[in-house]
Amino acid sequence: MYVGMTRDAIETPALLIDLDVMEKNIRTMGDYYRAKNGALRPHQKGHRLPIIAKKQLDAGAVGVSMTSLGLAEFYVNSGIDDILITSEIYGTAKIRKLCALSKHRNVTVGVDDIENVRQLSDAAINDKTKINVAVELYMGPGSCGVELEKTKQLVKEIEKHRGVAFRGLWWHEYAFAPELSERRKTEFELLDKIKKVKEEIEDAGVAVEMLSGGFTWTWNITPEYTGLKNIEVQAGSYVFSDWTMRTIKGFEPFECALTVLTRCISRPRPNEAMFDFGMNSCSDEAGHDYKNVVGPKFKDLSGVVGVFEREELACAMLSDQAKVRVGDLFEVIPPHCDTTAKLYDRYYAMRDGKVEAVWNSPGRGLL
Repeated sequence: MYVGMTRDAIETPALLIDLDVMEKNIRTMGDYYRAKNGALRPHQKGHRLPIIAKKQLDAGAVGVSMTSLGLAEFYVNSGIDDILITSEIYGTAKIRKLCALSKHRNVTVGVDDIENVRQLSDAAINDKTKINVAVELYMGPGSCGVELEKTKQLVKEIEKHRGVAFRGLWWHEYAFAPELSERRKTEFELLDKIKKVKEEIEDAGVAVEMLSGGFTWTWNITPEYTGLKNIEVQAGSYVFSDWTMRTIKGFEPFECALTVLTRCISRPRPNEAMFDFGMNSCSDEAGHDYKNVVGPKFKDLSGVVGVFEREELACAMLSDQAKVRVGDLFEVIPPHCDTTAKLYDRYYAMRDGKVEAVWNSPGRGLL
């Protein structure tokens, strides 16, 4: 029904993916990591689609990462292997589900507390399986994790529990410095500390197989660190990119593949145009520092002075040079691709102006 349709035939608002751009972004990242002998473990919180995950794996990713246990279950059932769950899992039902997933795929879960480890181990033993765990390192306010100086002791305690297998360390960074040189300095200082922690654990006789923690902002920094090998980078937003990401030095290779298709539905005044998208269809949540609220930008439309979103409608304030008629179609680029993509049940995958595929998104509401 949808395949082969032109953009004009799609009901608005709609989420469009430019396949050529998305596939180029995936190739660019994969080629870089192959050249550096680096390790890429892309985070899935943005697109939440196994078909895109498989493209990332085909391009050289060593596995995938995600915070949601529900999403991990969906990926396991879709045949995706080597999953790192970047969150601590509590509660009888969730732990039981984690045990089941561990029987079918290589799944690792983050831990930062020995009582949680005991719960996981007891459940795994009772279910005749073993759960892989990776200790999360504390990176500051807003982060789970154990303090670096307490990591070795926690790992030694983990080793006493038969139902779990210690795989390594993982962390979530907050290195949002706009300057590439400053991000590099911050990242290398952190990795120096993690290198010391790794050596302490190995001196205690425990192997550290996994080191996983870089993110999109350090995609071309973490692999340059020579003190450790194969640090996994959990980059995610590069697949779609967004306009705020494009303003930061170091992200030039990645273009915006995700847009929201919208139609002008009213011209109430000469300098105003109303569109049928809003916060329910295009996130204006925040810039990448999670502090400054910003909105979408129009693609291929000059003369837009500002955009103000309501839940289901948006008003574009226009200059005299803007050419907008009622019924005209436009695309807007969100400020945050991850939080926009999850608003949709259906993705229109476009190539050469036509629908090549329609991807339904059952992973949207999985937590």
